[in-house]
Amino acid sequence: MALSPVTPRPRQLDPHSRSAGPGDDTAASAVVPLLSDYLDDVAVRTAARLGRVAGVAVTLSVNGEPWTVGSSNVLAAEVDQIQYEVGLGPCLLALRDGVTTYAADLARDDRWGDYGPRAAAHGAASCISVPVLLGESPAAVVKVYSGEVDGLSAAQRDLALAVAPEVAGGVRLALTLGEQAQALDDRATAMNTRRVIDLALGILMERGQCSAAEAFDSLRTTSQHRNVKLREAAQQVLASVPGAGSSDVRAPFRARPEGATPAALRPRPGPRDSGPRPSGPNRR
Repeated sequence: MALSPVTPRPRQLDPHSRSAGPGDDTAASAVVPLLSDYLDDVAVRTAARLGRVAGVAVTLSVNGEPWTVGSSNVLAAEVDQIQYEVGLGPCLLALRDGVTTYAADLARDDRWGDYGPRAAAHGAASCISVPVLLGESPAAVVKVYSGEVDGLSAAQRDLALAVAPEVAGGVRLALTLGEQAQALDDRATAMNTRRVIDLALGILMERGQCSAAEAFDSLRTTSQHRNVKLREAAQQVLASVPGAGSSDVRAPFRARPEGATPAALRPRPGPRDSGPRPSGPNRR
């Protein structure tokens, strides 16, 4: 069964390049480095259990798209990126259909276009992709790469199959935290919207010496006439006030104290690849 290529896009969670910028203080951006460290640790420990392997990576389905959320070393992360660029591969098959696939000789495997030869040239001569199931649906994939043709023994492949249910616990935690972070961001956005509108109403009440109800009717009329959302109309009112800045319309929140990382997400000491971690646009 042939897979349709996905849209090529670098997909890898990274605390440094995936945030919106130095000033990004959303709950989602705070969760990203915690999950990245935690799932990197999962991949590293899985690689240590497997013994002689070229690398281990974990792909998670985020809003229906594959993202590398943990990798034991640079090679595993970069070979994942090759698959995402090609849009075909055993990982994407596992993520879509829940099929475990062992590719014994990627250089000669033409099932996924030029992914196999490119992965082999990068140092992954063979690999196994094991779906991680939550319920009956694949939510993630554990990939083990070997630098040798048919380089994963039957015992290693069996261990990879056994590891997948264990990884499901970390994946479930990642999804739960992501959902909670998004809910917090949505709530903060709603609070900020309410604050913008309230400030605009105050300005209109002062200018027109009118009641809150009259000011709201005026703002709603402006919104309708200009065909913009009520928040945008309110922002236009605020913009008309000299010296008003974006910081004036954000609901105040206290910064989380340093060192407050949940214990479940604190990486435990373990073997680490000594090579540099991926950087730039491919570390997302």
